[in-house]
Amino acid sequence: MTRYILIKILRSTFTLWIVVSAVFLILRASGDPLYSIFSLGTPESTLDVFRAKWGIDKSIFEQYVIYLSDITKGDFGTSFFDGQPAWDLVVERLPKTLLLGGTTFVISVVAGVTLGAIAALKRGTFWDRGIMTAAVASFSMPSYFLALLLILLFSLKLRWLPTSGASTWQHLILPATTLGLTLSGSIARFVRSAMLEVLRQSYMRTARAKGAPKWRQIVWHALPNAAIPTVTVIGFQLGWLIGGSVVIETVFAWPGAGRLFITAIGLRDFAVVQMFILMVASTVIIANLLVDILYGLLDPRISVIGVKK
Repeated sequence: MTRYILIKILRSTFTLWIVVSAVFLILRASGDPLYSIFSLGTPESTLDVFRAKWGIDKSIFEQYVIYLSDITKGDFGTSFFDGQPAWDLVVERLPKTLLLGGTTFVISVVAGVTLGAIAALKRGTFWDRGIMTAAVASFSMPSYFLALLLILLFSLKLRWLPTSGASTWQHLILPATTLGLTLSGSIARFVRSAMLEVLRQSYMRTARAKGAPKWRQIVWHALPNAAIPTVTVIGFQLGWLIGGSVVIETVFAWPGAGRLFITAIGLRDFAVVQMFILMVASTVIIANLLVDILYGLLDPRISVIGVKK
């Protein structure tokens, strides 16, 4: 098991390095950011001063080596516009993003697992068809479109909830619900499929033959054995939460790191963009690493197969 975990950690580290390198090169290939900051009439001598100050006067290879060296020391660069460390700017906005992501995660897991289990237990009925139709619609619909529909209904039509901002708990409801509905549909679909597979197994027939109560069959036999595919999709959703909040934070003017990222892209603020993408990539990779480790704990056969590969 230890060797299995070490291999997964090494693969995750290598993946993160590839992401960091790709983002660095793509941003540099997009052109000189100074032309987006200064007016067209700015003297070239002035631009050269700022290029030297921000270290973008060197070759791409030199910048890359310096960047890798700096991030290993915890230095993620300085914003071209605010003059503040990119780390401070992102971390300052991070609590709002984590609040939105955490609330969304709870909503999506509770709703997704519950509705998926109900659909499996009521297979072929109105409940099954209704839940699966809603699930497919929720994860197929663009999140920004769903957000606009909810704003139209609950803010403009019914006037129950605010359209933007983050000053009260009521401001959290619409953005968290939008993301939660999008993610819960995918979870419900996977849970239903896993539950249907489990319900056909011989141990479920044995539990029914022994006269075990329905709730015990589901809680003690069906759900634990349907956990592996469910953990997979939940792990992916957990890693996606911070990155997926970018659009929603923009639509609802939620003052989180995702909205800062959109602003930084428009301003071509390299350090902030790199910092945010590095944070999202780390979240996704760590989530997948935890899922892989949890796999090995849920089913030891997986860790043995993984090491042999």
